[in-house]
Amino acid sequence: MNRNSIMAFILMMGLMFLWTGYKQKQATKEQAKKTEQLKADSLANAKGAAATASDSAAVAAQVPAKLGEAPVDSAKPAPITHSRVTVATNRFTVTLDNQGARIAQVTLRDLAGHEPVNPDIIRGEGGALTLTVDNQDLSKQLWETDAKDSLVEARTEPVTVHFKTTSPDGKRSFDRSFTFYPDSAKIEQHLESSAPLGSYSLGWKSGLTETEKIVHGKGVGLMSGYFSELIYDNGVNVERTAFLDDKTINAESGVLKWAGLRRKYVAGLINFNRETANKVVAKGKLSDPEDKSFPHDYELLISASNVDEKTLDFDFLILPLSYDKLLAYHQNYEKIIFSGYESFFRADIWYPALCGVVLHTLNFFNRFVHNYGIAIILLTLLVRTVTFPLTIAQTKQGVKMQQHMPAVQKIREKHKGNPQKANLEIMEYYKKEGVNPLSGVMGCFPVFLQMPIFISLFNVLGRSVELKGAPFFAWVHDLSHPDVVFEGLKIPYVFPLGVTILPFFMAATMFFQMKMSVKDPNQKFMVWMMPVMMFIFSCSFPSGLVLYWTVSNLFTIGQTYFYTNRLKPSTATATGVATVPSAKPPRNKPAKT
Repeated sequence: MNRNSIMAFILMMGLMFLWTGYKQKQATKEQAKKTEQLKADSLANAKGAAATASDSAAVAAQVPAKLGEAPVDSAKPAPITHSRVTVATNRFTVTLDNQGARIAQVTLRDLAGHEPVNPDIIRGEGGALTLTVDNQDLSKQLWETDAKDSLVEARTEPVTVHFKTTSPDGKRSFDRSFTFYPDSAKIEQHLESSAPLGSYSLGWKSGLTETEKIVHGKGVGLMSGYFSELIYDNGVNVERTAFLDDKTINAESGVLKWAGLRRKYVAGLINFNRETANKVVAKGKLSDPEDKSFPHDYELLISASNVDEKTLDFDFLILPLSYDKLLAYHQNYEKIIFSGYESFFRADIWYPALCGVVLHTLNFFNRFVHNYGIAIILLTLLVRTVTFPLTIAQTKQGVKMQQHMPAVQKIREKHKGNPQKANLEIMEYYKKEGVNPLSGVMGCFPVFLQMPIFISLFNVLGRSVELKGAPFFAWVHDLSHPDVVFEGLKIPYVFPLGVTILPFFMAATMFFQMKMSVKDPNQKFMVWMMPVMMFIFSCSFPSGLVLYWTVSNLFTIGQTYFYTNRLKPSTATATGVATVPSAKPPRNKPAKT
């Protein structure tokens, strides 16, 4: 790796961190409760609320009228009391609240086969899918419901829960229903009004809670795998954004197909199944006022005007971010995980596809070896094999340049006071010996070619639920996180989470690689600088990415060693005179007699 290649690598690494820092946002508060207790509490609270409400209604009905009061008319409808109903599917458990006919809580059963640390992704004040129609807030009203039980199972067949109410001014009535399917990620919402809707707003005040335990520490790229973002499809592309304070989305383009929120491994979104002119107003706020690097919390408000329809239909989806499953929807949901800049050579098209190819390749290898660590090694070897013709040309030219270095140094010393004349003579020497002085610049091309794969693997390891908790061997228990072996020693930016092992292997292999390839005395500092810099980066990287880079270094070391020895006989001497191996003189045949 010559000087131009090294500088190109440093530049690309810097661009990568700027890119990931802009595109990815940081972590949220760690959840205090344990997973099983959270699940039990969510179901218990739902049952208790409904049971308490029904008991109160029964007691109220049995209280006799006071002396002197008229007896209660038994034909008069009983007052609506506050109640909740929990619907359990094979994917999640949803608690509906009749105050506002809203979703009060969503509890995941799993994340594409993985156990979430915090299964309650929607909870807290306000819930989701509250309604305001023609400036009349329906979120505070108690809706009448047809649910007879506090817990309804939807594990074998669809279940629909109905709610009814009248507007605060008493001029219209509303029927709202939620339909659940046993193995579907969607909840179908249907609203029917007795009079056409002029405008409406859908509120999502509680936001979306992180399913994972968020690490605490300061490191390069450490928090890049945690997300809290507003996501939406504007009819042209899928956008992901994070911000503080208020922001209006889609006010200019006027097209919205779906919108929602995403966390590391899960997303919740509202899909209207058509292009609408709806507007999204979102509010971002700090989840931890003392640490601004943590992911933000968001409130959403999706509004529409000039509706002039009696019905409102949309799907509310709870999506574990499994790439293949998202791809099967044909709704651009896969771009929730991977997306790119449209302005960067249309990366919004090719980069998500590249990430998908990397993930599919890892999954393909894993089906045979049953170990994602070995799959990453095989992916590394595959990438290096594909780029081998390019990298070997770079290696050969590097070796050739090293062999001519003594002659070049002699020319520089000869014209020490006249660098212009020295350069002209060096170029003439290169031309005479058939050496391409621009080989170093051309040698950057293999590095550029591999960098998109490196960045895509970085994103695959940090975002794909398929690799959540994937072990390699021995101390490497999770390839999507740093391979911490001792948490007792934490140093910001060096060991932000504790002592890691793989970065030492990566730095050692990079040192030997640099030592073999850098021969110019003016570039000797690179032999130490690059390993130290990459060591600091690697201590915060997913261990799977460090494994990839280590194996790639070993490949380069073997390649350089082989071709250095193969081309070892010098083509130039220290005196600057080129030597050509002498050929055997032809054997003189005896003259015919």
